[in-house]
Amino acid sequence: MTSDGGYLSLTDVANGAEVRLSAVSNWRARHADFPRPHMVSGQEVFDRDEIAEWLQNRKIPQNRLKSDERPGTSYGDRLLLNIDATGRPAPERPNTGSAPRPQTLSWSKGLWSAMDHLRGAHDRSFALEYLLGLVYVKTHEPRAWQAVVATTEWSEVRATLSGVALSTTVGKAIPVFRALGQVADASLLEVIQLVDKIDLSSGPGPGSPGAQISDAILADLERAMGRRGGHFTPPGVAGFLVDLLEPNQSDQLYDPFCGSGELLVAAAEVAGREGFAFDGPQVHGQPSHDWSLLTSKMNLSLHGVEADISGPANALDDDLFVDRQFDVVLANPPFSMRLNPQASREWPFGDPPQHNADLAWLQHVVTKLKPGGRAAVIMPAGASFRGGREAHIRQKMVERGVVECVVGLPPQLFKYTAIPTMVWMLRGIDAARGPAEILFIDARELGELVDRTERQLSVDDTTRIADELRRWRERGTLGEFTGTAGFSRAVGHDEISRNDYDLTPGRYTGQVPEQIDTARVARELDGLSGELRRLMERAEQIQRLLYTKLDAAVAGRSQDSTGRSVSLGEVCDVLAGSGTVAKEGRDSFGIPLVLPRNIKENRIGIEDLDTVSPATARRMDRYQLIAGDIVTTRTGTLGRYGQVGEEQAGWLLGPGCVRFRPADEVDPDFLISYLTGRAALHWLTEHASGTAIRQVTTSTLRRMPLWLPSLPAQREIVQILEPFRAAAATHEEIGSAVTGLHDLLVSMLMAPGTTLRQG
Repeated sequence: MTSDGGYLSLTDVANGAEVRLSAVSNWRARHADFPRPHMVSGQEVFDRDEIAEWLQNRKIPQNRLKSDERPGTSYGDRLLLNIDATGRPAPERPNTGSAPRPQTLSWSKGLWSAMDHLRGAHDRSFALEYLLGLVYVKTHEPRAWQAVVATTEWSEVRATLSGVALSTTVGKAIPVFRALGQVADASLLEVIQLVDKIDLSSGPGPGSPGAQISDAILADLERAMGRRGGHFTPPGVAGFLVDLLEPNQSDQLYDPFCGSGELLVAAAEVAGREGFAFDGPQVHGQPSHDWSLLTSKMNLSLHGVEADISGPANALDDDLFVDRQFDVVLANPPFSMRLNPQASREWPFGDPPQHNADLAWLQHVVTKLKPGGRAAVIMPAGASFRGGREAHIRQKMVERGVVECVVGLPPQLFKYTAIPTMVWMLRGIDAARGPAEILFIDARELGELVDRTERQLSVDDTTRIADELRRWRERGTLGEFTGTAGFSRAVGHDEISRNDYDLTPGRYTGQVPEQIDTARVARELDGLSGELRRLMERAEQIQRLLYTKLDAAVAGRSQDSTGRSVSLGEVCDVLAGSGTVAKEGRDSFGIPLVLPRNIKENRIGIEDLDTVSPATARRMDRYQLIAGDIVTTRTGTLGRYGQVGEEQAGWLLGPGCVRFRPADEVDPDFLISYLTGRAALHWLTEHASGTAIRQVTTSTLRRMPLWLPSLPAQREIVQILEPFRAAAATHEEIGSAVTGLHDLLVSMLMAPGTTLRQG
């Protein structure tokens, strides 16, 4: 939107400066002097002159300049050229239909109003997928949309929406709305009317309301799905890969593991910046699963990208583009997944180990590149140094000259994994071998914390890395490139051979005395200290409520005559986890498997999860978890419990665990409070067997006694105890924030040359 008086929305700024919306959001988040917003008609906007003046200080990098822009041109110059004489971008295309439009809502207000209607009544992941489907239907299926808004009968709406499907290349079409047969709720009808009020008349395209809604829903889906959100590459990382590859309009683009289409959207945005003027599909992807196929197709369509998305099928087992090669490949494949033992194919640089497909993905990407083609692939750090077959494969890849560059990435770029990551820059197999050296870039110290668990690369960071790669590519002869100590170095194959083909950047770039970026540290300190203040204020509020509940509980304590004594097996379905399971490894695209190590502090941890393939998961459907289940261990340290939340629904009960599924007469929060109490722990200790390693059987657990009050009484107890849980969780967050502040201060105070003022 634009507003009268020379105001611009963040989207207007991004479109005018011809950068991604995430770049403008990053500028705003990281620079204290970014212009302050104004509220106009309930929406956040920025003064056009203030924005243009601020952008005058941000020069456009050499590689981002358009053909008619001189070196030194700023984003402010570009913005002013792209807005008309009134100080506003060109108006949106008017609605030319003859039928009157309903009262419209801004996309953001409409979207989150719709989410408010669904909150509580439906799983958040279902709600977000439902919304994305509705926006897709409104944009691309006008006849179906007219039919659903014209009725108030859910049966008619469900019949219409159930008929909307996306074609596949390996079987029948996949319905856009896959779970409608399982739900019926007035809120689903109300949401349709809210979506109908969102103005999508400008159609699909980059920066359109539909595209922005898709981005917002996918970002929220990542948060809602937690560890299951392995389908997503953060926008900043996707943009970084595109910066390294510099695709253009003539390039054929390919993603062999198309999670939700975000990498292809980012690449197409740059390659087609002059209007997405593709001559037929030049964007190609192969999702592995139904969900990814649906999401990728809808996401790309809402961004106005014509794409050939084929599947679903695992590209390592069944390459649906077997006769095709591409100019540019981007990939963020699953880490450490197992190879299909029944699949067979020729590997150009050697057979990868059966238990780990990392080097299989790298080889697959190389085979999909045209001679002279280029690729960027995200890999776990272990792929660069593990021995055995993988070392042999790296040797052959290095000797053939297909590895151009390896970039060590900062930690915490991927919120739901702690695994260190790297980017491998690859080139296609040419008749002439590639250069006899590899560029190593150690970027582990770049990026800034945006919260305690997530780091982002700034525009300056990505530009620095991309410029270093470009400078190396433009060198005159072998050995001419001069790297930056502690950051980059070009290394010949002989030296790499002497290091057993270890391709870890830090092994070659060396170290320099740490140079503290005081401005960055100050921003991070400010952010963390602000978070600590908020946590302390929350702790004070919880503490007041805690004492109120405590006093009321002590004063009003009485015996509940409506309760009864039961055994756990009478009021819960008790199930032991499966035996041996074929795991795909950690951080792979699969169904998470809950193991004893994942049960901690009354929750299921998202860290250090193993996964199984969807095929294995289908065979284990009796072990599927639902929200409200309680999982415990049956060996080792007993008395640890974790409650399954909405984000873990669909995960699998693994070996060494036991699942309690409470009956309708049992509140799950009440049950976990009882199980973690002193009496239950004492009973468990008395009835466990073993000496060195304690263990308990499911039959023993079923006999555990429980005093079960009425359901209203259970819920009252839960309400009394809730402030105590909240206080414990908040103090854990406070501890984490204090640790973060401590680590920042240590790096600043103990840097060489730092002195403290006395007094």
